[in-house]
Amino acid sequence: MTSSPRPVLATEAPLGYRAVPEVAGPATPSRGRRAWSHTWRLLVALAVGLVLTVAVFGVSLEADPGMAARESAMRWFYAVEVLCLLVCVVLYVFRHAAPLVVTGLVVTVGSFSQAATGVVLLAVVSLATRRRWVEIGPVCLLWLGAEMVSDRAFGTFVVHRADAPVLHDVRAVLGHLVVLALVVLTGLVIGGRRTLVASLRDQAAIARREADARDESARAAERNRIAHEMHDVLAHRLSLVALHAGALEHRAGLEPGQVRESAAVVRQSAHEALGELREVLGLLRDTTATDEHSRPQPTFAQVGELVEGTRAAGSPVTVVRDRVREDDIARLPLSTSRHLYRVVQEALTNAHKHAPAAPVRVRLHGAPGERVCLEVTNPVPDGAPATPLPTSGRGLTVLAERLRLAGGELDAQRRPDGTFAVHAWLPWAAGPDGRA
Repeated sequence: MTSSPRPVLATEAPLGYRAVPEVAGPATPSRGRRAWSHTWRLLVALAVGLVLTVAVFGVSLEADPGMAARESAMRWFYAVEVLCLLVCVVLYVFRHAAPLVVTGLVVTVGSFSQAATGVVLLAVVSLATRRRWVEIGPVCLLWLGAEMVSDRAFGTFVVHRADAPVLHDVRAVLGHLVVLALVVLTGLVIGGRRTLVASLRDQAAIARREADARDESARAAERNRIAHEMHDVLAHRLSLVALHAGALEHRAGLEPGQVRESAAVVRQSAHEALGELREVLGLLRDTTATDEHSRPQPTFAQVGELVEGTRAAGSPVTVVRDRVREDDIARLPLSTSRHLYRVVQEALTNAHKHAPAAPVRVRLHGAPGERVCLEVTNPVPDGAPATPLPTSGRGLTVLAERLRLAGGELDAQRRPDGTFAVHAWLPWAAGPDGRA
């Protein structure tokens, strides 16, 4: 048993379009990963503070002969160091609750502890990543002032200094300004990089949404194209089949010849509908065919076949040409000729559905270099047909849109005299010899 071709689903990518892969958005880190991200930064800050403490009290005091530690104050000094470090660590953990206030407290308390210097640097960098100078400025001034007070208290109560206090203060201010500038610059760079990454993610999300919108639009356009193609190809043939089948069902006492004639029309129309359906399905399965011009399209020169089919269905059709010769029809632009054919096809199909067996008049007039006009009229019966055929109600609407895109216009309305008229016109381009 052979497997049938897989049907085309409406949710798949449209024919002739390449599916755009979705851009994966940034994954949200887990709670454990976020906790570890903060923990390792805090551990590095504690290590930095420990190194600075050892450098100041284990190396600088012993190497600088101008400073001597007060033995009586060292015990209290170490207690203050540990206490300030613990307070800074606790405040740093809750800095996201109030970044400006908490960072201000951290720089104030941490300025009195060498061990808390790493935590202070980390807090200021974190605040600088927000890139708000209204927050960075006050915190920097507070940090500079607290450092100066801490240095003066350290030189007064903890050690003896032999150098001049003014000279020491100038050097301390310069050193603090350099450190402050480096810390703020680091925070600004990190904040700028985060902003750039967030912007790129937003752009990727926007591009993904735009690609999805384009795909959805392409799918809708493809569905409309398939619907138009199926309507144009099958509606007329199937209306003939339904009309003749209804006549065979409801008309009693038909002659054997009439029955054979109607059955022949049904068979021929069904075969033609199947053939055209096969062409359309072959076109839809061909991924290289992206428009309706990929298959041979009928032109106005083939209107005679439509007229003969309608006459065979029992509706007399009259075709009138005013100032339009046969060779002029052959010279019509291909798109114009195709649109005129579709107008006649839709008008005859509607006549089959709503006014079976009513006479139909097709009038074509115009001149090259001006416009070509087509008018199809038929009387409207007083009551509805005995066996009304299904209708979409959008055939003329679609045709009107096609003609507007081609520079023409279509109007369909019921006239006061009881006839329904479809009037369409299109530009008729003329060549150098005055013909199209």
